[in-house]
Amino acid sequence: MKSPVKAYLSVWTIACLTASCMSAGKVTTAAGNAGITVPDSLYPPASLSVAGHTEYTRRHYPELVARFREQPLHRGDVVFLGNSITEMGGDWGKRLGKPGVKNRGIGGDIAKGVLFRLGEITYAQPAAVFLLIGINDLLFTDISPDKLASDIVEIARQLHHRSPGTKIFVQTILPTGKKELVANIKETNRLVRERRKVGGFTLIDTHALFADENDLMKAELTTDGIHLNEQGYAVWVEKLKTFFK
Repeated sequence: MKSPVKAYLSVWTIACLTASCMSAGKVTTAAGNAGITVPDSLYPPASLSVAGHTEYTRRHYPELVARFREQPLHRGDVVFLGNSITEMGGDWGKRLGKPGVKNRGIGGDIAKGVLFRLGEITYAQPAAVFLLIGINDLLFTDISPDKLASDIVEIARQLHHRSPGTKIFVQTILPTGKKELVANIKETNRLVRERRKVGGFTLIDTHALFADENDLMKAELTTDGIHLNEQGYAVWVEKLKTFFK
């Protein structure tokens, strides 16, 4: 008899294939997309406490959410979603030379924190979402690669379910300068890759762009073994440009 989990995965796989939910084709951006008013209830409340957030992120998360309220998304934007590696990329539209690209990175965020932020994003029905999340989960919590991969896939699944016209790109967790994280990063990325049909997303192997022969972050691309310098962002952007028209 088929287990409930396997049955669930089978149903989702069939549904994805039937509905052509796998993100295909290149992303088109546009200037002057229609502005929208996002209901306040779709943003995480300032009082939200996310298990796994550090003391810094408990302060920073509501500050950034407040800024997002003041700078709402437009219908059909492209959204970069993630943690400090995304946040510190700054103006992604300028980096890519494309209009209508918005930064929704929050330094220190984890996968669960992103799940609480999806209301604003799916309400805007973006053209595409580029997700990079997971390194803080592995740095600051005791989450297993299996659970982290499930959380990442759940973000993609919810994005697809609530905004079916959005192209979803999940980027593999980048390497770091910490040898003790190599195995868990590798296993999480493997599991996300294995489950990509269930989540309905295109996988971008960003890890490979930054990994040296020991699966550690290339020293010339980082400021501290985790965050990127401008050379690192340039490498990332060149890869990302291949997904845009």
